[in-house]
Amino acid sequence: MHRACAEALKSVQNGGGPFSTVIVQIDNDTNKVIRYWVSHNHVTEWIDPTAHGETTAIRQACRELGVFNLGEINKSNPNLKLPQTCATSHCDLYTSAEPCPMCYSATRWAHIDNIYFAATVYDAATQGVNFGDEPQYAELSLNYEDRVRLGVNCYQCTTDNSLDAFNHFKRGGSIKY
Repeated sequence: MHRACAEALKSVQNGGGPFSTVIVQIDNDTNKVIRYWVSHNHVTEWIDPTAHGETTAIRQACRELGVFNLGEINKSNPNLKLPQTCATSHCDLYTSAEPCPMCYSATRWAHIDNIYFAATVYDAATQGVNFGDEPQYAELSLNYEDRVRLGVNCYQCTTDNSLDAFNHFKRGGSIKY
């Protein structure tokens, strides 16, 4: 956690946002750290609103490991790019601040079970910091039809092939997410 917070400070000192993330790969047999990845907020540097510390660290870990499931990494996985002596391992995420809705979702999609954070969403929203995620959390809890009156308008637009990809996936999709 100390490393995540120190990296967040370094990010601010270098003109970036006050957020940083450390993803730690842990041996399931011994609970020892195998390796880790560190990333900070790159939104302004990369001109990419999705380049938060959590998402960039997840991308880095997945790319280097060769897997998209960071919750259960099997030594026998033929796609695994980095060695591990244990049969299985997993990753935990340490971040300087409570994840925004996008980063929380990315963490879930990466199957990371444990998120450890220092500052809360309320700390990030304080005056002078102004990174408030409350509107996004509230908006996501609504049905898409009710979001029209808020920030982003969402409309369902169906066509005759709207569900073709899902139906094909149900019949023969071999990838397990």
